[in-house]
Amino acid sequence: MKNYNEGIEEGKVSEWNEALFKMKRLHELQSEINVVKMNPLSKHYVTGRWNFDIWFNSVVALYYEGQAKYTEEEVKEIDNIKSIIESLLETKNPYRRTASSTYSGRNKYKHIFREENWKLLKKLIELLEKKVKILNDVHGLSTKNVESMNGKSILR
Repeated sequence: MKNYNEGIEEGKVSEWNEALFKMKRLHELQSEINVVKMNPLSKHYVTGRWNFDIWFNSVVALYYEGQAKYTEEEVKEIDNIKSIIESLLETKNPYRRTASSTYSGRNKYKHIFREENWKLLKKLIELLEKKVKILNDVHGLSTKNVESMNGKSILR
């Protein structure tokens, strides 16, 4: 029987494979993205946050999982798109919150949907998601397929 630790000083090499945990995190993020994309304009039933905000933040988390493998140019491109989306969420959010006072003196809040803001935000989040998924695939952070095993990515 082969001793896999032979010739390795204790504490010099990890005794477990972090790649399995990274794949699990990537899978969980992708599952979350798929769920919130089903109805991006509603609020999440657990967190109360807008699903489009969770979608964006989950794509950013996918990016951070692979960022260390990206080239400097790839990081700049993704960071640029990310910054634009963050700015849009602050200045041109798809929902504008308004408040009005009730007879009891408490505020009643209403959200007004702004379709043009949503169209732009959706387009940019889709672009960010596509680019992050392509880069993660190119840098080996997806499952193997015939094309990638032959040295070609199926996403171009």
